[in-house]
Amino acid sequence: MKRSNLEIDEILNSLDGISRAEARPYMHTRIMARIQEENSFWTKTVGFLTRPAVAIACVLVVLMANAYTVLNSEYPKQEVSTITSSVVSDGLQNENYILAVNDVNP
Repeated sequence: MKRSNLEIDEILNSLDGISRAEARPYMHTRIMARIQEENSFWTKTVGFLTRPAVAIACVLVVLMANAYTVLNSEYPKQEVSTITSSVVSDGLQNENYILAVNDVNP
């Protein structure tokens, strides 16, 4: 596809009035103040902790500490006591007796 000389001249002439872009007054000062503000201790700390690798490592450390605590606890194992009764009504009578004893006010 060939362009005519007239089209090329129009394109080149459209660039005649172009001047350099100018920034607003004090733009450099505002940008530098913003950069200094973002370099505070807390901003750097939060930026470091929110990285995915650091967040996953922290979660894994907490989970491993939890598992270690649970597995190495020195609580004695409690035996589960069950009511051995040949008749269901015996078990119910024992529970009713306990409830009746607890309800008695001295």
